[in-house]
Amino acid sequence: MRLLQSVLPMLRQTKKPPPKFLAHLLGLLLMLPGHATLRHLSRSSSYHERTCARWYARDFDFVSLNQAALTRVIPPEHAQALGVAARFVPKSGKKTAGLDRCWHGSHSRTDKGLAISALAWLDITDPCAYGLSVEQTPPPDKTTDTAATRIDIYLEQLARVVSEQHLSPLRSVSTDGYDSQQQCLGGGRARGLDQIGQLRLDATLRYRYQGPKRPGPGRPTTYDGKGHWDDLARFETVETDDDAIVLSHQALKHVQCQCNLRVVLVVDTKHTRRAVLFSTDLSLDALPLYRDYTARFQSEWLFRDAKQFTGLTDWHARSQAQLNFHCHASLSAGTLATLEARQQNGEAASGVSLASLKRRAVNHHLLERISQY
Repeated sequence: MRLLQSVLPMLRQTKKPPPKFLAHLLGLLLMLPGHATLRHLSRSSSYHERTCARWYARDFDFVSLNQAALTRVIPPEHAQALGVAARFVPKSGKKTAGLDRCWHGSHSRTDKGLAISALAWLDITDPCAYGLSVEQTPPPDKTTDTAATRIDIYLEQLARVVSEQHLSPLRSVSTDGYDSQQQCLGGGRARGLDQIGQLRLDATLRYRYQGPKRPGPGRPTTYDGKGHWDDLARFETVETDDDAIVLSHQALKHVQCQCNLRVVLVVDTKHTRRAVLFSTDLSLDALPLYRDYTARFQSEWLFRDAKQFTGLTDWHARSQAQLNFHCHASLSAGTLATLEARQQNGEAASGVSLASLKRRAVNHHLLERISQY
């Protein structure tokens, strides 16, 4: 991988053995068909299975590696943002670190496995999601602070990545409805990031008073009535390229979170559905807000490719360090492959197929093996 070889010297405190093994490992993940277990990787590698296990237990700065590759390929003039996503990964084993019953969204129930939280780098101009950081979410009884919630864990990861990395092109973070709480809103703003997310349809919102100041003593008027989705007389309507999508936006006060938000009501007239989006940036218009939030769905393809092609769910490791290494390697392999194809061929990110890239790598490997005989 040329892109990987070009960004590895840019990393600080990087010795030769880890980059050499990492380049070999990521190439195997993008080449070998079947399950990406340590034994299967060692069959087509010069490294023994135990050697791979030892390297898996070592620490490597995948976040700096991904950040260096992303800033090299993605044009700085593109609109970019961070995306927070949590996923369930099936796993068994009595001695697996962090094994617990976690919520499995696809099955709408709790299953035995692991929960991971990822920070995705979103390219909004050319819609695509790239892996930046991924960590395992520990069970409640394994955390150092028993009172810490999942949002506390997500905010800690976000704060660590933002403080350690140079993320100047990223001005906002896109979250789902679960993270649209007062705790998460305050944590994002404290780190200089505007949050974009989704609210419940029954969220308590109030209009801000814009009239003249009331004469006499006493507290000035703050609110001017409660917002209702059946009465949009005070909302400003914006048309989109899709005739079935109608946007209505207004700056409202969120009662529970105690903050002012730019609220956008999205109405799908074709399927008779509604959704309420928000942004802590009051100057953000409705169309950019809607575009930034819908770009978050690209993270679904990021996890899909990691599960199907780079072995995110194929790990046989049990220790905490090996699990984190495998998660990072799986997402980084797909991210670097997509970026390299985009850089060399000039293709848009939406036109890059990881299945085609892996098939070409497998065919090239087979031709080299046949030519040796």
